[in-house]
Amino acid sequence: MNLAPTISVLLLTTSLAAISLQLGTASSAQKISNLSQASSNLPLVKSVGLSPDMDVPWSKPVRILDPFEGELLGVFDRNYLGGYLYRDGSKQVISLWTPESIRLLVTVNSGQVKSSFYTAGSLYPRPDYLKFVTTQKVDKLSIKVREKIFQLEGSTGTFVVNQELATALKNAPDENLDIRLVLEGGQTVDSEIGKGTVKAWRSIY
Repeated sequence: MNLAPTISVLLLTTSLAAISLQLGTASSAQKISNLSQASSNLPLVKSVGLSPDMDVPWSKPVRILDPFEGELLGVFDRNYLGGYLYRDGSKQVISLWTPESIRLLVTVNSGQVKSSFYTAGSLYPRPDYLKFVTTQKVDKLSIKVREKIFQLEGSTGTFVVNQELATALKNAPDENLDIRLVLEGGQTVDSEIGKGTVKAWRSIY
């Protein structure tokens, strides 16, 4: 039996596989290099943490250098529900979109008058009017991209982004995008992501 042709084919197949692997590795390394170079020109945020009064660039790609999670790209979004920001009962939906996850925080504004006093038959509130913000846990997240609805279940307001969702977000139309949050206890909150954030997804995903 002549093994020479078989050996030649095996050698050729092995060589092609090695070349393909090298090209793939080179391509991945180039992508990482390009990503690193692009992110160095972005605004720097020092934490992935979300809070009601945070001061970050909204709806723009940013470079995040978190002391616990390291370096990553992301975009922060904020949407007010219920009218005026400081009105009692108004809600705020804050989100952070990164290649691996979506983080959500829902806040509710509240106020309480500590005491009041009467003057000439009228009741006047004292100046020590307390304002405070409470947060609510988000258990489920639904995202509608075109006609496709992605339903995610998370932990402590964090939701994993798989490849299908990442591709959909990257190719989302340049317009506001609807999301639905289910809070702990079953309350549903409908909100939206502004088209500025949607546009920024193209740099994140």
